Amino acid sequence: MHAWLTACWLCLPAYPLNPVWQDTMASSNLHVTVGLSGPNNLVGSGPELTGKYELRVVHPVVVRAAFDYRFGKVTSRTFPRGHLHSLAASMDVLYYRGTRKLTGYMGVGVMRTFHQYKLSQAAADSLLRYHQVREVGFRPTVGFRITMGLRFQRDVSLEIGVSEARPKLQFIRWLDGATYTVKAHRVRLSDARITLGYLWPLRFF
Repeated sequence: MHAWLTACWLCLPAYPLNPVWQDTMASSNLHVTVGLSGPNNLVGSGPELTGKYELRVVHPVVVRAAFDYRFGKVTSRTFPRGHLHSLAASMDVLYYRGTRKLTGYMGVGVMRTFHQYKLSQAAADSLLRYHQVREVGFRPTVGFRITMGLRFQRDVSLEIGVSEARPKLQFIRWLDGATYTVKAHRVRLSDARITLGYLWPLRFF
């Protein structure tokens, strides 16, 4: 993985050092991407949909706000079977170079992740019968993301991203009608993704 990411970074175009009046990125964009997220220690590969708003602060720096949705099937033998719906809100800073035909960029950012763990009926029945566990879920947490991408003809993008978050997985065990206990442990959720996207320049004036 590290060799792949290094090779992608070395292939990014670095020239020409275009001046501001020949800038290769619009001042603001609406950027929508679809792609595939790789497996991690909890879920297998799954689809991802992202909406982004990009604002060029100063050449060659772009600030990007994004909302990601990801769906994955729990494949780990350590955790109960089910599906994981994930939502991430992120803020990234991108550095770009290139031409109108081809632009390369890389960025880093922080993200806030939210998850909904939907147990299968068999897993829910087993947890309730043998462990008195009625609810399983993740707490929101903060993570980080590294992104590298190429932009073709200013409106088509290809991105590779690596993200990591360590939310707490909690099991709520009811002892009676009014008493319960919560057991939680931290889970590492790191994965890679590849996406294709399209950009719409926004003009407010």
